[in-house]
Amino acid sequence: MENDDSLETRLVTVGKVFDSPPAVHPEGPRGVWSTERSCYDFMANHVRRGSRTLETGIGLSTVLFAAWGCDHLAVCPDPGQATAIEAYCTENGIYTDSLTFDVRRSEVALPDRLDSGELDLVFIDGCHGFPLSIIDWFYAAGRLRREGVVVFDDVQLPQVSLLIESFIEPDDRWQELETTPKWRAYRRMSEGFLGEEWFVQPFFPAQKVKHHKRTLKDAVPLKVRKKLARALRREA
Repeated sequence: MENDDSLETRLVTVGKVFDSPPAVHPEGPRGVWSTERSCYDFMANHVRRGSRTLETGIGLSTVLFAAWGCDHLAVCPDPGQATAIEAYCTENGIYTDSLTFDVRRSEVALPDRLDSGELDLVFIDGCHGFPLSIIDWFYAAGRLRREGVVVFDDVQLPQVSLLIESFIEPDDRWQELETTPKWRAYRRMSEGFLGEEWFVQPFFPAQKVKHHKRTLKDAVPLKVRKKLARALRREA
């Protein structure tokens, strides 16, 4: 299995780990918090051995990225959970040579890794308290290469949907790949740091209204605008 990098093998691995997941979160169902099987199948289709991947959070997905041979970083501030993942991998013959953990909070760890190179896929599934999902996306997805993929879990939560509905969906630099009520995936059609000024973000509804108003105003000759203004003052 170590040398087999086929999609078929990756999907088989998803099934095995999904049916017998690692016990990482005692409070979670089956001992681990996880997403839908379809999400793991999707990610299996978008990585291969050597893909550079990053996730915020830790769990079933962490085992899969290791099994797939990805150059993977899991950001999670709980060393005990990292130890549990390593133990599960050892027990199941999954190599962890390309698996790295950063046991700091993501808002500390991710900015510290901005110069660590481009990523092929990012999985946002860490702390869901506002604004952590946004911070994770900003710093992690900001390292995606052009046409790299970002996957969001728990999109039913307003703390996550706020980012997607107000920023990502209206921006054509993010191409929707797949969506369910639980998770969504997008391909990045740009590259580089995500920080930018408001005036290069015309996709916001308020900005669109202002833009259209300015366009209509400029289309009316100045003399006509002045005449209309005088008429309105007289009526008032």
